Amino acid sequence: MAGSLRVASFLLAGFSLLVLPCAAQVQFGELSTDLSGTVSTGYTASSSNLTGSNHSWAVGGAGTFSGSFYNPNFVSFNASIYLNQSRANSTFQSISNASGVNLTTNIFGGSRFPGSISYSKAYNSDGNYAVPGLANYVTHGDSDSFGINWNENLPDVPSLSAGFQMGSSKYSVYGTNDQGKNAFHSFNLNSGYKFTGFAVGAYYSDGGGHSLIPEVVSGQTSAQIKSGNSAYGANLTHLLPLHGSFTAGVNRSQFDSSYLGFSSSGTIDTFTSAAAIHPTNKLSATMSANYSDNLSGQLYQSVLAAGGVIPGADSNASSNSLDLMAVTSYTFLPSLQGSGFAERRTQYFLGSSYGVNSVGGSATFGRRLLAGSFNGALTITDNTTDATGANTLGLSTNANYSSRVLGWQVTGSFGYAQNVQTLLVTYMNSFYNYSGNARRRFGKLSLGAGAGASRTGLTEQQGTLSSSQSYNASLGYSSLLSGSASYSKSNGQALITGAGLVPVPTPILPSSLLSLYGGDSYSFGLSSSPAKRLTIAADYAKSTTNTAGAAISSMNENSQYNVLIQYQFRKMAFNSGYARLEQGFSGTGTQPEIVSSYYMGISRWFNFF
Repeated sequence: MAGSLRVASFLLAGFSLLVLPCAAQVQFGELSTDLSGTVSTGYTASSSNLTGSNHSWAVGGAGTFSGSFYNPNFVSFNASIYLNQSRANSTFQSISNASGVNLTTNIFGGSRFPGSISYSKAYNSDGNYAVPGLANYVTHGDSDSFGINWNENLPDVPSLSAGFQMGSSKYSVYGTNDQGKNAFHSFNLNSGYKFTGFAVGAYYSDGGGHSLIPEVVSGQTSAQIKSGNSAYGANLTHLLPLHGSFTAGVNRSQFDSSYLGFSSSGTIDTFTSAAAIHPTNKLSATMSANYSDNLSGQLYQSVLAAGGVIPGADSNASSNSLDLMAVTSYTFLPSLQGSGFAERRTQYFLGSSYGVNSVGGSATFGRRLLAGSFNGALTITDNTTDATGANTLGLSTNANYSSRVLGWQVTGSFGYAQNVQTLLVTYMNSFYNYSGNARRRFGKLSLGAGAGASRTGLTEQQGTLSSSQSYNASLGYSSLLSGSASYSKSNGQALITGAGLVPVPTPILPSSLLSLYGGDSYSFGLSSSPAKRLTIAADYAKSTTNTAGAAISSMNENSQYNVLIQYQFRKMAFNSGYARLEQGFSGTGTQPEIVSSYYMGISRWFNFF
């Protein structure tokens, strides 16, 4: 009886909203407001082979409430609210009925003290755990975020801006019993001032966060990453003769983190300076110097910025680096520029000193070519090491071309590098990448296709290669038919973080932090509008991946299927959609989870006021 009454109340509320009249904009004294949105009601069903099924009559919708007080430059606001919105039935992005709110307000926007406040909250929303170059693992959970910013822009006094942000998320990975969490906070201050030809600036920032990594990736039941960082510094700029300028800066950053019972911390001081002149419109020259008193800390910090840690790393071990560089550039023709450079890099880390002298040149070229547009660049570097006196030739080049060939619009790009220096002078990187696309229309018929590939790795270190390939095609005929297909393949090394697997940011990482991944994915999609205001769409995607870390290896599969039918009449629309997800991980020891949802209902758009 109670269930029947609940369904009856939903029906009454939903249909009552659908027949409400529309109204115009409303103004109450100095308050001006607008309210518009969509109200929907219908039957929804969901099922899972692990959690059972559920059937109900749901009322949902989405609305936007916006306006201002006194004047938009005084106070303006915007609130977007959504309830029981299954994105799978509209944009193929979710299989859950998500609810949430997004709030923003701008205060004193027309004054010298502007500010803003924002807040968002989402319930039961779908998300992703990233895998480089492949389809992501599907997750679902709750998240929220809050931010506030303020600025002071008074004349003849230093400017000041301040900001604070915080947020968190808690999610589950479909096909596992794993839970993941992420949380962060940050605070920043920036100030600037100009006096007697000098421009000075200063900043301060502080932040941190913690993550709980899903067991299927980390192999640990309580693999938590905690990190914190702060930084402050100042910079100065002054004009120089010959249309030049000089800039210098000093910065100090501190960080700490913990992972699997290990903790690390460090402090990095850096000094930078650069001077540039432009004697003529065609000629320019630049000199720069950069120093760091903690090179090991910089390597560690790059991992921290990517969301990972290095357990037990001694980031305060004695190390430093100095980089001196001079560059001269000249424009020979409007389509041709060239430059020459000389660089000296010295580094001390792991108890040894290293030095490299580099000289080289580069050229960039761009012009119309064969009814198209071409641009490219070439850089050649000769590197000589102090320890052995050996020479290494470095090369990097890239090119881009676009044109119309026999009615086809074609674009292509290519990049190649060999022996390109990394942050550490003892490691060099090599890579290549290319891509191409073509499309053409034959009356109402349109065709398109594209492909791309990339590969990168340390030149002299085995097992560091990462590669990817992708292909896509599309076909369309007026509004009657639109189809697409894609295929991708990827493999390599990745860093394990709370948000997913990310490309390795530095050449020195212990194997315990790295995950080997590989696999392929493909997808197909069709859509049609056979009649006015009628839309029919469907797509299918599947991926097969494997991951192998120090603690766990797993074969993983993911497949998704979505269907949508929508018909609009006046300000109303009939919607029907079906979504199905199957996702499983052999590393969990449990069967794959199959989740499906179905919805059929009507919605109406309103401009309330």
